[in-house]
Amino acid sequence: MENKEIQIKLSDILASFFKSIISIVVVAALLGGLLGAYGIYKARQTKADPSVQSTINSLKKDIASKEDSIKHIENSNSTILDVTIPYLERKVDMDRELMESRSVYLNESIYCSIDPFNCGVSRISFTIDVPVPEDAKEEYAQYRSSELSRLVNACTRMYPLSDTSMARVRAIIDVSAEAKYIDELVSITSVNDEMVEIAVFYTEPATAKEVVDYLFEQISAELREISPDCTISVVSTYTGTEVNWEMNTTQLNHQTSILTSDKNLSTDQESISQSYKTYDDNKTRIETINTELKTLKANLAANERKLNVTTSKRDLLKQGIKFGLIGAVIGLVLSCLVVFVKDFLGGKVRSRNSILSRYSYPLLGVMPSSKKYLFDKTVKRLEGDAVYEKKDIVASSSASILAAVAADGGKTCLIGPIDAKDPSFSDLLKSLKGRVEYKGNILAGSEAIKNLEGYDKVILVEKRCDSRYDSIQEEISRIHALHKDVLGFVLL
Repeated sequence: MENKEIQIKLSDILASFFKSIISIVVVAALLGGLLGAYGIYKARQTKADPSVQSTINSLKKDIASKEDSIKHIENSNSTILDVTIPYLERKVDMDRELMESRSVYLNESIYCSIDPFNCGVSRISFTIDVPVPEDAKEEYAQYRSSELSRLVNACTRMYPLSDTSMARVRAIIDVSAEAKYIDELVSITSVNDEMVEIAVFYTEPATAKEVVDYLFEQISAELREISPDCTISVVSTYTGTEVNWEMNTTQLNHQTSILTSDKNLSTDQESISQSYKTYDDNKTRIETINTELKTLKANLAANERKLNVTTSKRDLLKQGIKFGLIGAVIGLVLSCLVVFVKDFLGGKVRSRNSILSRYSYPLLGVMPSSKKYLFDKTVKRLEGDAVYEKKDIVASSSASILAAVAADGGKTCLIGPIDAKDPSFSDLLKSLKGRVEYKGNILAGSEAIKNLEGYDKVILVEKRCDSRYDSIQEEISRIHALHKDVLGFVLL
């Protein structure tokens, strides 16, 4: 039995030692690596030639500036190709279409073919009057104004000409021009509230008079259909030639618009050519800058090689090894101190040896731990954790508990600061099949203390890395104060 306990204690000590060694080695390696890297960095900095480093920094700035210039020029070329040139090409097409349409109009318009300084014209001005009914004598002015406005508007609505009127006018002037060119020759305007003027412009005044007479006849018929009692009185007529300044201005405006369109077209085409030239110039600039950039990069590489030569490989290794060893020693000291303080001040149960070496009560069972940590399988094997062995540790522990309870002969229960949902503890309770029950944590509430009534002895259930020595001692003190005794421990 003593040999077995010695073997258990030795395995626990080895497991604890192995965990401590892992922590110490990891910390020492990490700190050694960091300080070693710092040593290499320091060696590079201290051995660097200031003038070479200054040259390198200047070359890097020049390279960055050249690269930015290339990006800027490439963006400018992209804008020229994707935005400027397509816009100008669309504008050229629009200018060309506008110029062609204006040229076609100027060539086909009858109005624009008439000589404005010898313009044939025929005019007729007439007034309209309406009788006032007897029942509207009191509102004479309002009634007359309303009726005259209605009739005058009817006259002006006859322009542009209807299809019937257009066919007749086209036959009179004997041309096959489009309707819009014939409409330009006719003018029907209201001079005032009761006077209307019909004017027709044409190269031959007699033909213009024939059109005016026809239109006057049509308007008169239309007015009498609207108001049979209206009176139409001719005020003046004229047929002959005149200087038509309005026609002259219109013709000049059309001619000027053609010249303007042609000028805009030439300007836009020149802008397109200039945009392509700018694009080509930018490409040439990019090639020049790339050549300069290659030279700068070659100089940078040469200076970096020169800087590397000034920092010898031996000095780098020496400083790296020196600082690495210093870091490893510091890491060993610090990690050993941390492990010592953690074990000394932690006060937690970490293995079976923690129970066996401190308390005189027997250890009735050890359940497999559910905690996961670095090298946990190796540590658990060193601890003899049966979860990695083929024997049934749960059945073995429950059998040990039941045997101890039966040998004692008293009534016994389980207590301790354990979560009832803990997997290992749940497996233990299932294996006990209710023969030994869990009554709670007497340190956490009064209900567990009341549950101890009727029991002679208790089995303390503790958990590795959770249960503390001072809490266990407090549990034992309370159990003794309740005139109970401790039958043993179960470690999860």
